[in-house]
Amino acid sequence: MKKYFFLLTFVLVLVIQKTLYSQVIINEISNANGSILMDESGENNDWIEIYNSSSLPVNLLNYTLSDNINKFDKWTFPDFIIEPLSYKIIFASGKDIKNGKYLHTNFKLKSTGEKIIFSDDDGNIVDNFEIGHLQYNHSSGRSPDGGTNLCLFNTPSPGATNTNSACYEGYEPEPAFSLNAGFYPSSQTIELYTPSPSGIVKYSVDGSFPSNSSSTYANPINANKTSIISSVCYSSGNRLPSKVIKRTYFIDENSFDLPVFSITMNPKDLFDNSTGIYMNFKQDWEKLCHVEYFDKQKVKQFELDAGIKIHGGFSRAKPQKSFRIKCRKKYGTSVLNFPLIPEKPKVTWFESFNLRNGGTDYNYTRFRDAFLQKVMKNENVGTMGYEPAIVFLNGEYWGEYEIREKQDEKYIESNYGVPAEKVDLLTHKGSIRVLSGSDTSFYSMHNYIKTTEAKSSTFYNNVGKMIDIENYVDYFIAEIYYHNNDWIKPSGGSNNIKLWHSQLPGGKWRYVFWDLDMTSGIFGISASSNNLSGIINPPNYNIHSEMFSSMLNNQEFKYYFVNRFADLMNTVFQYDSLIKVAYPMRDSISSSMQRHQERWGGSYNAWNNSVDNMLNWFSARGDHVRNHIQTEFNLVKQVELNLVVSPYNAGRIKINSIIPKSIPWNGVYYDGVPVTITAIPNPGFTFDYWGVNKNISSVDPNEKITLNISSDDIFTAYFKGSAIEPKITFSEINYHSAFENDAGDWLELHNYGELPVNLTGWYINNGNMANLYQIPFGTIIPPNGYAVFSCDTQKFVSQHPFVTIFTSQLPFNLSNSSETISLLDYDYKPVVSVTYSDASPWPNECDGKGRTLELKDPMESLDVGSNWFAGCFGGSPGVGYNAECLTGILEKVINNHFHLEIGPNPSDDLIVIKIILDKEILSDLSFSMYDFTGKEVKKIKSLENNELVLDRKDFVPGIYIVKTGNSTHFITEKIIFQ
Repeated sequence: MKKYFFLLTFVLVLVIQKTLYSQVIINEISNANGSILMDESGENNDWIEIYNSSSLPVNLLNYTLSDNINKFDKWTFPDFIIEPLSYKIIFASGKDIKNGKYLHTNFKLKSTGEKIIFSDDDGNIVDNFEIGHLQYNHSSGRSPDGGTNLCLFNTPSPGATNTNSACYEGYEPEPAFSLNAGFYPSSQTIELYTPSPSGIVKYSVDGSFPSNSSSTYANPINANKTSIISSVCYSSGNRLPSKVIKRTYFIDENSFDLPVFSITMNPKDLFDNSTGIYMNFKQDWEKLCHVEYFDKQKVKQFELDAGIKIHGGFSRAKPQKSFRIKCRKKYGTSVLNFPLIPEKPKVTWFESFNLRNGGTDYNYTRFRDAFLQKVMKNENVGTMGYEPAIVFLNGEYWGEYEIREKQDEKYIESNYGVPAEKVDLLTHKGSIRVLSGSDTSFYSMHNYIKTTEAKSSTFYNNVGKMIDIENYVDYFIAEIYYHNNDWIKPSGGSNNIKLWHSQLPGGKWRYVFWDLDMTSGIFGISASSNNLSGIINPPNYNIHSEMFSSMLNNQEFKYYFVNRFADLMNTVFQYDSLIKVAYPMRDSISSSMQRHQERWGGSYNAWNNSVDNMLNWFSARGDHVRNHIQTEFNLVKQVELNLVVSPYNAGRIKINSIIPKSIPWNGVYYDGVPVTITAIPNPGFTFDYWGVNKNISSVDPNEKITLNISSDDIFTAYFKGSAIEPKITFSEINYHSAFENDAGDWLELHNYGELPVNLTGWYINNGNMANLYQIPFGTIIPPNGYAVFSCDTQKFVSQHPFVTIFTSQLPFNLSNSSETISLLDYDYKPVVSVTYSDASPWPNECDGKGRTLELKDPMESLDVGSNWFAGCFGGSPGVGYNAECLTGILEKVINNHFHLEIGPNPSDDLIVIKIILDKEILSDLSFSMYDFTGKEVKKIKSLENNELVLDRKDFVPGIYIVKTGNSTHFITEKIIFQ
């Protein structure tokens, strides 16, 4: 009897516990936590409040929270007891912390809103709470606690009762404007409307965010000059005010040929003596602003609420100050998804960016730093993008600015694809500081360089595993040649240095340019000044000079440094090359400078002279630096090399790291540092020999020769053969990957001729000459061979790990609609081009549906859609298409009505497979699953519904093939359990 009583009691306890579980619910949520609540790290992450409305404690072990309706157990509670009538805050930070001061989920809340699911340890949904977009520091919750009445709160109460907070039923709808923001030739009349009978329209015209005490709209507003209208709807009922809507109307402002920013904010936040950022420019204060952006065609491309602060160093004191625009979730968006800087088309998102006043170059060229970075854009060093723009501040013209990237860990992620959380980023501004990650790897590298014998056989290779040698050398060369007086200082100390390192396998330290304003003679530094000596042998200790000097004790590194310096002085540092970069930059802002100077002072002639003075400084710089190198490295003399090919146009010549654009060519090198010269035949020719000269005593048949040049000389490469038209074509294009097989964009070239084609120094281009991609040295496609060029190396390798591609990637992404892609020879002459489209007759299966464009016949026109077909799923990069794969493709889709939705894939947990039957075209479906050996590991003879869940616990990690269908039609797909 006691036994049965015990069992009955146990069952009752379980029933009571399950009943209690249903009384533990989501009570309050905020996805707009700006300053309501901080976690243990001082961060204002979003939060979820759980409330136990029962009279007994409940253990939440193995309870789950999720923002994914297909994966209820996305985040699991640890062993935690919530007491009766108690609250528990869980931060939705993505940090996945279960044993700290606070609990943190492994997901974040979307600012746009989503459904949060709370499930018990049996997987039963206990509660679900749908949250919408919330305004700053607002929350959504239940009132009373645990009840069914849902409210908006403008005074959230995390960890406490909601009953003390006013309950609102929602937000008042936003006001409507009769006229869109934009540019108008004359005065305009604007009317404001409310779409709700309970709405009361308030507005302001001074840039401020209107409040309930602002003017109530009654009559149309006249904009006789450039004006800002800010409007909000208050409620006569039980609603919170709407979002503030701002519109800028530019009146008679059509003279600009640059993008235009309109920044609006409360005037006191700018100019108040106590709280304004403009008046207190030394303070690192951030205020709320609204940003509208209009492109060069005066079309509004985006608007957002954001943070704004004064940016810069000493230039903060200038009348026109620089701004930093910061996206934050609390303002409404954490990322700006827009390609702000056309010269960097692959950088399509920004967490922050700078509107720069020219910095130290404020009264001079105003683009010095951007110019000197652009000179090195195609070399081996990190650069900041640049785009000039006009800024209006609260409707007032505020002058010409530079749009510049902010160099933080997000810059590394957007430019190089390394996740921000995997970046070590250091800055040296007086002392070395960690901006992200750790400095451990840097000091380990420094210690190795400082303590290891540089002349040892392993030194150079080992250092090359820790630091990107090509980047390191190019960075030091440019800083020295530009004579940066605010960098490594001979008097001791360093400034404006940034370097980063990927924590991923194979990561190396790399430098990026940061602030090149105090260069090129800006404050009277002579072009003859020898700063190389102070860098190599500084009178005072400097860690960067110490490493660099130690490296120079290695002969291989020293030779590379000297030759690379000579290569750059013979090419990008040549005066003619520099003006090709500088003049377009000057001309792009020329028409804007007069009004800018009317606003801030200065003269057009003085500005133009500053540009000339900078370029004149460079015209004299080269000869002096060559002498400095000869002196500091104790080299015998400088020698002039002339490169010639015979017959004319039979080939090209590479010397050290460069391939001259045209032959004959001459450059200056050094007696005492051997150079490497390589002959490159053009299509139809083969290399024969190097002719005899002062330095070559007999005919040399080797394409590549390395020798010391002891006197001025002419090097002639002799070729044999005759010119042919290379039989090369674009053979495959992946311009829009499927989500589940995203390899990034890529192109394939095919040599369909009988002779190899040497593509060294040729170019791939998308019509914008700023986006030229130069094909690496030694790229030779054999007969019937292929070469693949990727826009995203990491994505490509993840899908095609065994396909050979180049480590450098195309500097542009392919258009998802239509675009012209061209292959140009070394002289920029078109070889072959294709203009593809996603519209009929081009196959639409290639537009995000997993297949690629494959060329049918290289002899037919590439611009005709019917000459292309939808190839294999995922493509066939590096090889010709296989007709057998098409049969499999046809089995995947039956009249576009039968397909699978699989996710997440890959997964280390659950994979949900949904069988989508848009029409009742199939019945008697079965399911099979095979491992990579072909062994069947799971089979369901008859599917009862169109969805099944696969659990990682039931399988070993690896690649599997799933197959579903019936006896006549089936689909096969790849899944991966990690």
